[in-house]
Amino acid sequence: SYTCQSTFKSNFNSLQSSLTKRLGHGLEFLGSYTWSRNLDETSGSSGGQVFELWFLTNDQTNARQAYGPTDFDRTHRGVLSLVYNTPALHNMPFLASHALAGWQISGLLVAQSGTPITVLDDSAGAVYGNFPFENRAQRTGLNPATSGSLHSRVLGHYLNPAAFTSAPEAPNGTGAADTDFGNSGVGLVRGPGQRNIDMAIERTIPIAESQSIHVRAEFFNLTNTANFGNPNNTWSAGPAFGVITTTANNPRIVQLALKYQF
Repeated sequence: SYTCQSTFKSNFNSLQSSLTKRLGHGLEFLGSYTWSRNLDETSGSSGGQVFELWFLTNDQTNARQAYGPTDFDRTHRGVLSLVYNTPALHNMPFLASHALAGWQISGLLVAQSGTPITVLDDSAGAVYGNFPFENRAQRTGLNPATSGSLHSRVLGHYLNPAAFTSAPEAPNGTGAADTDFGNSGVGLVRGPGQRNIDMAIERTIPIAESQSIHVRAEFFNLTNTANFGNPNNTWSAGPAFGVITTTANNPRIVQLALKYQF
């Protein structure tokens, strides 16, 4: 039977810090860092919401066995936002000074850990009649994460298929197809971390007392860095298991704007 409740246990602890520089010499910034741990009992499944509630993975009568990192938990997250106004350059030629002064440069930098991955097995827990996407996989004892650089893991397998095997027959089963729950934990491995830099450059050029031209350029994902999505986390998917096929961000986007104000 399935257990559905309006509340389940969750727990969040964190260290939150920030460093602020107030405007001086044209520069101001705010840097923030969070080291955190977010746990609950209903994360880890891939089936989405059912009856407007999340089901527990594995044993529906024992919520504690599903307690682990939330799907959106990130151990580390750092954010830096800054604004810099270029100063007047009186020691330069007039045209160069006029061209370089008066610009405002702003940026937003984000770096964060990947999110937890719970490995599932559609064929596990068959004897209990669970939905396939609610059952965790059986571990073999090998490392569930592959070794090597992020680049090599993205091109190959991010998760190690040999770290999992078919779930054993349940104690009250009548054959190998009557499988028990898998023994792997919730959120036992992390997906790829993410980093991104956005920047904007703008300037207001006065023309008359009440007229001006505003020029602005915006750069999203300035470095054109690929942030990868989590891999396929269903062991019973065969060769597709552990493979990353998506990105979690857009490629570099540049926007230019020109506004005449009067």
